[in-house]
Amino acid sequence: MASNAADLILLSGKLWDGKELRGRQAIAVGAGRILAIGTNREAQKHQSDLTKLIDVGGRTVMPGLIDSHIHAVRAGLRWNSDVRWDGLSSRTDALALVARAADGRDPDQWIAVVGGWNPHQFTESRPLSRRDLDEAAPKHPVFIQRNYIEAMLNTPALEILGWSGSGAPDWVESDPDTGVPTGRVSGVVALQQLKERLTTPGFEEQVEGTRAMLRELNRFGLTGAIDAGGFGMDPEAYHPITELYQRGEQGFRTRLLVGASRPGTETSQLEEWMRLVSPGSGDEYLRYLGAGEILLLDAHDMEGLKPRDITGQVTRLAELSRRLIEAGWPVHIHAILDDSISSVLDAWEQTGRLSDLAELRYTITHADQIGHDNLMRARDSGVGVTIQNGMAFRGGDSISTWGEDRVRRSPPLRSMLDLGIPLGAGTDGTVVCPFNPWVCIEWMVSGESADGSPSRVEEQRLSRDEALRLYTSGSAWFSFEEASRGNLEAGSHADIVVLSGDPLTVPVHEISRIESVLTIVGGEEVHSAPWL
Repeated sequence: MASNAADLILLSGKLWDGKELRGRQAIAVGAGRILAIGTNREAQKHQSDLTKLIDVGGRTVMPGLIDSHIHAVRAGLRWNSDVRWDGLSSRTDALALVARAADGRDPDQWIAVVGGWNPHQFTESRPLSRRDLDEAAPKHPVFIQRNYIEAMLNTPALEILGWSGSGAPDWVESDPDTGVPTGRVSGVVALQQLKERLTTPGFEEQVEGTRAMLRELNRFGLTGAIDAGGFGMDPEAYHPITELYQRGEQGFRTRLLVGASRPGTETSQLEEWMRLVSPGSGDEYLRYLGAGEILLLDAHDMEGLKPRDITGQVTRLAELSRRLIEAGWPVHIHAILDDSISSVLDAWEQTGRLSDLAELRYTITHADQIGHDNLMRARDSGVGVTIQNGMAFRGGDSISTWGEDRVRRSPPLRSMLDLGIPLGAGTDGTVVCPFNPWVCIEWMVSGESADGSPSRVEEQRLSRDEALRLYTSGSAWFSFEEASRGNLEAGSHADIVVLSGDPLTVPVHEISRIESVLTIVGGEEVHSAPWL
């Protein structure tokens, strides 16, 4: 086949590349790259006897979505073991999934839903109870986690943990009248203890779970992501995804952040990572990007629900950052509260390497509560921000400490864009939010929460084009790939999706229902719906 001959041509589409590309309706793909876009006739100039033609029938065709902050590697380890309630509208259906998971499992095996849902998604108004879980799985311990805020346990779980009587720890809620534990627990310590109870799948199951997870991401039109590392992510946690890619599973572009996961030994952990890998190591599909989202656990403000003074950590954070800057490592740091963001920026200023921050694309992730002064500091230092729809799932929990007005203005998306701050979008899936990118895109546009809290003010909402750009070229910037990903330009990677609905014209509350009917990564079809 000649060098300009196409392996694949998509015909008769509605093309979007930051904006609708009027007058162009087709894309020619060859050797994993986009050869040309134009009219059907122009694209077919690249046709040969071996070219596959697909008429997409007027459907929207756009660059593949890129999640700029997701915990996909960690989720893949237990993907085939956990139950997921993402997107379910009925508590009855959700509990049926728990019952189905119990069928065939040994009684000592835990059944877990680890985030990605909110009680307000269910049409039933009655709160989830311990009795509900007992009826769904009377013989198995059940653990249902909401965000990083709380969990519900059934009776077998409470008995196994020794939390069913008067000696239960403070984080176990008891009925005020009877003193009997309700099954509801809260706090990071409790959630961590519960996660440690979950059975670790075997290595091959972790590999298969990671494969299944990536295909699910493809189904929603995701062709790549920045994996945020996070709690529990020691080097061995990356072995399953590395093994998967070594077997030739190249249907997704993963950019890895690595960092600290154990308190008190952060420096040695980062030094170990710096011996093992370097930024840019890997290939076009699996590549290490930098450090994050945790450098120092004492400087982590969790979900921002309580004030957290991290000013005492600024010097240590500056030392770690300086070491990483000197070694050429990009850094993404978790910070939700405006005071935490101030401390992070103070630390980066103390390094004396502000020009390197912009060159290495240093990034604050979340930044939900960021105020005007820190927006200006971020702009002036060239720091980027990756935002997620976490406030749609914890806005109500934040009101008591933030106040309703601040919740309704968080995060200040419009202010960030107007100041020219580099901005990428993501979900923070799979615990904080569902991994479905269209849920996040709808939230950026509508401003409406998933947890019943007040909507975000209109002046901080985005247009549909803007929201889509944050999930394409915006997110590509954070891995230094804005020239080759997140667009439909000739020479760029052929990471392309054909959508079930047009995100520019469907009713706003139908944006979250969009899926991909055809996902292409590197010119290869990795997901297709029956319409083909």
